[in-house]
Order: sequence, then C-alpha cells, then structure tokens
Amino acid sequence: MATSKPQQLSLFGAVAIGLASMLGAGVFFVWSTAWEKVNDQIFFALALAALVASLNAASVYQLASYVSRAGGVYSYARVYLPKEFSFIAGFSFVFGKIASIAAIAIIIETYLLPGYQGWPVAVASILLMTALNLFGINRTAQMAAALAITTISFIVFSIVTGFAHGLSSRSFNTDMLMPSASLSTLSAASIIFFAFAGYARVATLGDEVKDPKKNIPKAIAISLAAVLVIYLLITIVFIGILQPSNEAVPAAVFEAMTGITAPWFPTWLIDLVVVGASLGSILALLAGVSRTAATMAEDRELPSAFAKRNRFGAPWLAEVLIAVGAITLIETSQYTQWVIAFSSFSVLLYYAIGHISAFMQPKIERKQPRFVAGLGFLLCLLLLSNVPGPAFQVSTVILVLAMLVRLVIRRVASTGKHN
Repeated sequence: MATSKPQQLSLFGAVAIGLASMLGAGVFFVWSTAWEKVNDQIFFALALAALVASLNAASVYQLASYVSRAGGVYSYARVYLPKEFSFIAGFSFVFGKIASIAAIAIIIETYLLPGYQGWPVAVASILLMTALNLFGINRTAQMAAALAITTISFIVFSIVTGFAHGLSSRSFNTDMLMPSASLSTLSAASIIFFAFAGYARVATLGDEVKDPKKNIPKAIAISLAAVLVIYLLITIVFIGILQPSNEAVPAAVFEAMTGITAPWFPTWLIDLVVVGASLGSILALLAGVSRTAATMAEDRELPSAFAKRNRFGAPWLAEVLIAVGAITLIETSQYTQWVIAFSSFSVLLYYAIGHISAFMQPKIERKQPRFVAGLGFLLCLLLLSNVPGPAFQVSTVILVLAMLVRLVIRRVASTGKHN
C-alpha cells in the first residue's frame, strides 16, 4: 500500500547518499585495476575521468534545477527528448547498476573470504541492504551517512599518514605525478569513472528529497567536490608513497599503503572499513535503481508491478527483483573487471543522453553554455567506446534487443487497442 506522502530527505541525507555511492568499493578496487592498464599514466586517467564526471554533474545540476521527478536522466530525457531516448537512458542505468551491485558484492566477498569459491557473503550483502532499503529512504540515508563518515575517516587517516611518511622519509616519487597519456589511458579512465558514478544518485530520488529543485543540485555539487579532492589525494599518495612497480599491484591498495605508512594499523580493521564502504555503495545503488525502475513502470516502460510501493514509500518489488538480478550476476565473479566495464559503458551512455537533454533545454533554463553539454557528450562517447573487454559489443547487443522488445510490445498493444 503506497503512502499518501513519501518520506523526504534533507540536504544532509542527500549528500550522504551521494558520498556513500562514490566512496564504496570503487575507491578500494579501481586504483589497482587502472594501474595494471596504464602504470604511471594513472594520474592523467584520473584527471580525464574527473573531467567527465564534472561535466556530467554540470548537466545533471542544470536538469535537476527544473525537473524534480524521480528517475534522474530517464525523467529529464522524458521532458526534453523523444521517449526512445528516455527508455535507453533508463534501461542503461538499471542494467548498468545491477552489474555494479554484483561487482561490489563480489569485492566484499573477496575481502572477507579471499580464495573462497562460493559466494554466501556476496549474496548476504545484497539481501541485507535490500531489507534495509525496504524501510524507506530516511532509513537508507541514516545508514549511508554512518557508513560514509566511517569510510571518509579512514581515507583521511590513510592520506595523512601517507603524506607524513613521505615527508619524513623523503620517499615521494614526484616524477610519477606528471601527467602523460596514451590510448590505454582511455580504457583506464573508463574504469576509474566507475568510482565516480554515484554523485548524481540522489537525482534518481526526485521528490523524495525536500525542495528537490534546490537540494538535489546542491547535493550533487557538494558530494562531487568532496570526492574529487579525496580521489586526487589518494592518487598522489598511492603513486608517490606506494610507488608500485610496473608489474601487478595488490588489489588491497589501502592495506598495502598502510603497511608502509602505518604498519601498526590492523589489517582486519581495514577489511571492515572496505566492507562497510561497499555496503554503503550497494545501499545507495539499490535505492537509486529501484526508484528509476518504479518511475519507468509508471510510464509503462516496464511492467506496472515495478511501481508498487510499501507503507514506507519504498518500491519493494523493484528492489527485490533488482536484488535477484544482481545475485544472478554474482556467478560471473571471475570476470569482475568485465562486469565493472559493463557498468561503466551503461552509465556513460546514460550520462551522454543527459548531456543531450541539457543541450536541448530552452535558454531560460540553462545555467551554463551549451558547449559544456556538447563536450561532456563527446567525452562520454570517447570513454564508453574504450571500455575494456567485450563490454561495448555485448552491451550494445543487449540494448538493441531491449529496444526491439519494446517496439514489439508497443505494436502488439497498439493492435489490441484497434481491435
């Protein structure tokens, strides 16, 4: 039974969800994955990913200032573009973020039970966060805030001890901080973007945020600015202090860093922080994806059952089915990097449509020149065309099939009406 008035988030709660989305498993997994691809070019890859994220945020900020409906870019495209574009955006977001949830759950399993062939912890993580989300968006925000504060505290500790160690031992490798680029940098940037793809999560919540046209843009700007600074400092410490070789780097980057800068810090506590951060990311993802799916169901782009909400205002059926989809993908744990690539492709396409929507806004609604949206669109296409593995080809095929199924269903429905 739906509530007559849904729970609403404050600005603080909205920022907490944005931070929890970004400071989850991405920051604990992406750096080692990107390093394996580009080595000392990781600084430039980060800069490129940050530029794309900033341009995306600028367009979403502009759109969210005038459209308050839940669903994020899906709903924005619904206003400014033909319905086919909004479907592509919504489907890409839901498909990509289900892959993200699975990838993050796999990372939790890797930290807690390294080398274990089953996946009970990964499944339990998704089920636990799904159950919590069913109690409404305010409960989600409270838990996201607690986990985000814990994660930020640990990251700040790692950064401070890293700089202190570097200054005392004069071990900073400043040569590695000089940006350089190659074609492989694009692939690494598309992977690093996975760690940024959460700043606009709050935009998918729409009017579940108090004064959404004011607070959603603010939350996007605050959370992205904070994470940009954190990621920059992490990268400097990572390549300046850890000074990894051109060979493989440990997946547990923070354990390697604290092993050098604070050897007295217990590794089991690091693992708990990683798990907490990852759970926060799953929590925020489930909230955003389920709201987008529910909004699509209201527009009959998905089965109407997805729009059902419980007495706390949570789209419970969408939450449960998304959790089932993510649990199914956990079986692909040996291809975690590819799953992340699928997610990056889908979300970059989602934001590309967001840029088109921002470009098409009337002049009176635009807060920045049109070239901002144009440049963001081109860079999204550049990165999504360079995602590693088979993500580009497979994701494109899945998207085409989804569009064909949508066309068939609509033609059948239209024929039924005429009969």
